This record gives sequence, structure tokens and C-alpha cells, in this order.
Amino acid sequence: LAQHYGVDGVVGQQMRKVAFPLNSPRGGLMTMGSVLMVTADGFDTSPILRGAWISKNIVGTTMSPPPPNVGEIEPDLSQSITLKEQIAKHKKSKTCYACHKSIDPYGFALENFDATGQWRTQYRAKTKHKATFQYRQKGYYKLAGEVDASGEIGASKFDDVIGLKELLVADHKKVAYNFVKNFFEYASGYSPGLLQRVDLHKLIPEKQEDCRVRDLIRDVLMVVLRAK
Repeated sequence: LAQHYGVDGVVGQQMRKVAFPLNSPRGGLMTMGSVLMVTADGFDTSPILRGAWISKNIVGTTMSPPPPNVGEIEPDLSQSITLKEQIAKHKKSKTCYACHKSIDPYGFALENFDATGQWRTQYRAKTKHKATFQYRQKGYYKLAGEVDASGEIGASKFDDVIGLKELLVADHKKVAYNFVKNFFEYASGYSPGLLQRVDLHKLIPEKQEDCRVRDLIRDVLMVVLRAK
């Protein structure tokens, strides 16, 4: 696990607590290997899948399902055009753009993490080979273009996942409210009603530094008990 996350100085199999440096892109749900893997297809990353996951589970944006006739985006293995250019072509229609503008920036911010959640600065373009088993062992690929993890949300721009995190925590109430709403549903087994949503919103502190997950969990459980 330490090798996967790029943590040096860990020897042996016993569990121990480690700390990432202050400038590390790791930290939080978005950069956990499990989340990064489940929002990819096992071989290639998907900014759309990852962006949709963040938009729904972290930010709390409600999205409609895609139109039934929309086509999937197949990655260009030759790397003749960038992934951003491929998706830009895909969302030229107004129907596609309406959803993509709410999910693509989040997904592109995670492009420095490959399909297994490991850090990368360049894409890997697969090369032709005969044996898939050997591909897993030796890796038939060549390094391609540089990863572009920049994007913009509204009028705010960011360069990478660290910049995206700064944008998200700048509106801590929105992220915290989505968390307490989802946790209420997890703890009670049903979605909160109007009065309960009002109570949940009141739990969120005005100051970002006072907004702690363990405090929110405790307070949500009190709301759940009162609702019974």
C-alpha cells in the first residue's frame, strides 16, 4: 500500500500511521485508491465517471441520466488528440453540454491518477501485442502526452487536484450539507424530509475551521434519534 501511494521509508507488513507532506495531492476521499479505481474501467481513466462521482457524492449536484442515444467516448490509444479534445467534441450538442459542464472539471482534476489510482504526469499509450497476460507483466506501452489536470468551475480556474480542493472547501457549507444529508440517509434508511433538511443545514458551522466531520456525525445522529 505504501508503494502504491508513493510513501517512502515503510518496511515490513505491520500497520502504522504515516503522514503525507503538506504539498501532497493525496488526502480525502477523492484521491483514495479505492474511489479512483471504482470510477475507472480497470484499464483507462474516465474523467466523466470520476467527475460524476464527485459532483453527486461530494458537491451534491443533482444530475439527470444521459440521453438513451448518447454514444460512449472510446479513448484514442494513438494519442493523436488529447482526452480533453475528445470530450470537447462529444459535448458540442446542448443536451450533452448541460451535464458535462457540471462533471468534467472535477474529473479532469483527477487525471494525474491512473486507473489504479497511482500518480502519473504522462499518459501511457498502449502498443500492439499478442499476449494480454504478458501485457500485465511487462507493460506494452509508450509514454505519450503530458497530463493536463486543469479546469474551471464557473469563473474560478484551477491547475490540478490541489486547486480543485481549495475551490471546494471555499464553499464548505455546500460540501458539508451534502455530507450530512447523505449520512442521515445512511443512518436512518430514508431521505430527510423538509423539516429534517432544515435541521441538518443548521448543524453546519459558519466558519470553515469549526466544521469537523466527527462533530457533524454526532449531530446528525441526534437528528436521526429525534426523527424516530
